[in-house]
Amino acid sequence: MPAPQPTPTALGHRLRAARVAKGWTQAQLGEMLMGVDDSNTTAPRISRYERGMHKPDLETIEKLAELLELPAAYFLAASDVVAEAILVLSQLNPKRQKEALQLLRKLSDRNDSSE
Repeated sequence: MPAPQPTPTALGHRLRAARVAKGWTQAQLGEMLMGVDDSNTTAPRISRYERGMHKPDLETIEKLAELLELPAAYFLAASDVVAEAILVLSQLNPKRQKEALQLLRKLSDRNDSSE
């Protein structure tokens, strides 16, 4: 009987979705990440991250985010809603980011006063 597989983490789910959206294999992403052309080494490493068997360190998360053109905070967000908000904010220009932040603060203030 095979050993039970670990439950994929939110980071693992997000990493896999971002990789698939780019049309890359685990080996391709691993080669870009590690700078090594050895799919026997690189693909299993990405697979372990995606399956939640290993958690990449912060430096690796930042490199993955750079390669996938996403903010590192997206991979570290505690919830899917926060992760999606990070993605939306990251796609706005700086002026619109400030406007969105002001709107979020107003929503937060309203929530505090209604409790």
